[in-house]
Amino acid sequence: MGSPVRAAAKTVFSLIDLPLGAFPGPKILIYHQIGAGNRKQMDLDPDDFRSHLEFLTSGFSVLPLEEAIDRRAESGSADHVVLTFDDGYDDIYRNAYPLLKEFHIPFTVYLTSHPIEARTPLSDDGRSAPITWEQVNAMQESGLVTVGAHTHTHPDFRTLEPSQAEEEIGLSTELIERRTGVKPDHFAYPWGYWSRSCDGAVREQYASAVLGGGQPIDDASDPLLLNRIPVQLDDGVIFFKRKVRRGQRTEEYVRRRLTKYDGP
Repeated sequence: MGSPVRAAAKTVFSLIDLPLGAFPGPKILIYHQIGAGNRKQMDLDPDDFRSHLEFLTSGFSVLPLEEAIDRRAESGSADHVVLTFDDGYDDIYRNAYPLLKEFHIPFTVYLTSHPIEARTPLSDDGRSAPITWEQVNAMQESGLVTVGAHTHTHPDFRTLEPSQAEEEIGLSTELIERRTGVKPDHFAYPWGYWSRSCDGAVREQYASAVLGGGQPIDDASDPLLLNRIPVQLDDGVIFFKRKVRRGQRTEEYVRRRLTKYDGP
């Protein structure tokens, strides 16, 4: 566990969430990096990630993204989980993929195309190299991965005009299809932030779109506005299990107040 302050806050949030009961509907989890060693909140310890997979396969059904969306109205959908990875770091291939193969778990990777194409780091920490197209194609051969789009340069869509969003989406989709042979049908908003002005551009191109944390998914949920549950370093295993069972309602409420985000 990392910061004692974060641990204390997560404990308080979890206690506040208790009366709210279980988190209904399928849970779409957000991962970023596994074992990069940068100690950022989005970089998880590989042993913890293994524990996550052991926990999920012991009591839940881990489904491909599209199947979970299609089955979101089922009475047992609260036991459905989807694993998604944002951005496209090379440690997904090096550290996460071997474990996902071992457990035979389907997953979705949302790729930001410019860093992969230009071979530029996704961060200046020295531990955030992008995945390669060859690695993406190798994962596709397993039949476990769904490749989604995450724009070309990872801008905050709240700052873009619709024409700029169309350009980001179009270039990303074109490159992914050209390099992998598969046109992406699924999209992740950068930073998890939805934009009203860019919503139309996303809807024209994709069958589903995911955001950051928010309300549970049910049969009335718009497949182009699906909230996910972020997984963080300081969740460890204990708070990860609580998030999967109960969501992160209070933690998400505080995050939205701090970031002044008022989207879906």
